[in-house]
Amino acid sequence: MSPSSPPDPHRHGGCRTGHRPPGAVTAAAPVTERLVRDPDVVALLATLSREAFLADLATITAHRTRRSSSAGFDEAATWAAAELERVGYGVSTQAVPRGGGRCRNVIADRPGTGPEPRDVVLVTAHLDSINLSEGPESPPGSADAQGGGLGTLPAADEPAPGADDNGSGSAGLLALARALAGRSTALDLRLILFGGEEQGLFGSLAYVAELPDSERIRIRAVLNMDMIGGRNTPEPGVLLEGAEVSQDVIDALARAAATYTGLAVSTSLHPFNSDHVPFIDAGIPAVLTIEADDSANTRPHTADDTVDMVDPDLAVEILRMNLAYLVDVL
Repeated sequence: MSPSSPPDPHRHGGCRTGHRPPGAVTAAAPVTERLVRDPDVVALLATLSREAFLADLATITAHRTRRSSSAGFDEAATWAAAELERVGYGVSTQAVPRGGGRCRNVIADRPGTGPEPRDVVLVTAHLDSINLSEGPESPPGSADAQGGGLGTLPAADEPAPGADDNGSGSAGLLALARALAGRSTALDLRLILFGGEEQGLFGSLAYVAELPDSERIRIRAVLNMDMIGGRNTPEPGVLLEGAEVSQDVIDALARAAATYTGLAVSTSLHPFNSDHVPFIDAGIPAVLTIEADDSANTRPHTADDTVDMVDPDLAVEILRMNLAYLVDVL
């Protein structure tokens, strides 16, 4: 679908539960060639801390809701921005008006050391949460009704801890930020926590729409994390979801998984309903890394998406894959 096509709620709804096209996932990906492990990469992966991940996840989910227009989202975004700045990133924000008055993207940059002009690699996750279990229909003319969104609005007093969706991806972004903070890389690194994802990918759509051509052509790859902590299969697994434009990134991530993790990898070239989609629609290589068989997880968008239901060991394995890939591409 081109960027000028009418909004497709199947691709842009911001809701991962259900709706995957039949046959969209290759559940048993071919065994990927395992590379020789680089001792330097192995040492870096060892810095990923289960305890630090859980601590960040607890901080993120401490708010009753992180709906994009809420005080909880505002506080979580302010805290995350301060954490990224504390470990050495240049931090800025981008307003996302469609998500509500407090909604914004938090953007953290660290320049590479290669010759200019340099390409940039993006790592993304959405920070907002939502509870749809008892939400009424969106009123006509509302942001959700206009934006290809979910078609529902949550009751204001409904808890939306959003631990897996997407406290896990947000905590994962912070973990990768810390791991890479002191490492010299040739390419630029940009980390983005999006707002408004659950209402219709508002943050990522705004970000891509406002990219000047000079910035768009610099993007080497986009690595998106959404729901990396739900164990839905007997063995720990990850789904790599992109499109044809993303195939090289998918292959590289699969090699990293085979070399440095015990993850079972499945793949899909049918992207939908997460922040990788606007980039793919703009012709930018982007891949979603998400827990295997995510559609079997019924807790997201309810009060039951709590920290105790997140498997931190699965999350850290997915982070190990992502970090190994980033070391290689950067």
